[in-house]
Amino acid sequence: MNCYCCGKPLQSEIARYGWHKSCIKKFFGTVELPEIEIDEKTIELLVAESTNKGYTVPGVQKKLSLHLFSKKKNPKLTLVNYPTGYILKPQVDEFEALPEAEQLVMTMADAVGISTVPHALIQGNGSRAYITKRVDRVFQNNAVQMLAMEDFCQLDLRLTQDKYRGSYERCAKIIERYSSRSGLDMTELYLRLLFSFIVGNSDMHLKNFSLIETAEGNGKYVLSPAYDLLPVNVIMPEDTEQFALAMNGKKTNICRKDFLFFADECGIPRSSAEKMNKKIVSQKGKLIRMCHNSLMPDHLKERFIALMEERVRVFEN
Repeated sequence: MNCYCCGKPLQSEIARYGWHKSCIKKFFGTVELPEIEIDEKTIELLVAESTNKGYTVPGVQKKLSLHLFSKKKNPKLTLVNYPTGYILKPQVDEFEALPEAEQLVMTMADAVGISTVPHALIQGNGSRAYITKRVDRVFQNNAVQMLAMEDFCQLDLRLTQDKYRGSYERCAKIIERYSSRSGLDMTELYLRLLFSFIVGNSDMHLKNFSLIETAEGNGKYVLSPAYDLLPVNVIMPEDTEQFALAMNGKKTNICRKDFLFFADECGIPRSSAEKMNKKIVSQKGKLIRMCHNSLMPDHLKERFIALMEERVRVFEN
């Protein structure tokens, strides 16, 4: 069994927790894994309650804002209005193994050098959920720092319903205008889009990119760690689009040339773009092994591996 947080093997004596003790400490800041009921009945009750009270996080997936009440013994994650430090995404009926799929792709992103928000799986009564730690809330010494974090929909002065309008070239312009390290963030944007293409993440819309303050109130913004990375083309094979926004005027039939044109638009030297292309291609074996070792069902693993092999060939030719 592998750890639900870092994905590395667990020792038998702590396997029942599903987490390394060091991962518990790093993720939650507690000695014991916090308790939370995530069986189907409880989740439905929580979703209904949180919707009525306005506690849910906007989006397609069911998302619950949680706060950790930390005690020396029996820490608990509880649904509250404010402050919240964690977001829980439970299993849903519409899509199979969604928490396991998101955790896998987020871990893959870590493996290829993409900065991500803290993420993990948490086990309940026969059901797993995906949990992530908010990066715009920093809890220290019984106080909370609230970092300003604006998604690209807001920064581009668009309504939420317009999050699929625009282009990745427009995202680059937003970074160029607002980021305090635009060159580095532009390269990170390219790498995230390249990775998303390889893993079939066709839902990188304007709200799935954000800029975040480097410190509370300092007014300096950088591209936030990546979040909401999912193998959408694997989970929803009926989705024929490869990208949520246009790149080089296209959302389908994306090829190596489109990425190179995009690099030109971003001011990224082609040599640097090709270096990133080769880096992703070189990681194919590792990503396939991670998929094999994941908690996704076997038929989804097969579909995922076939998709990655197909996408990688775009850059091998």
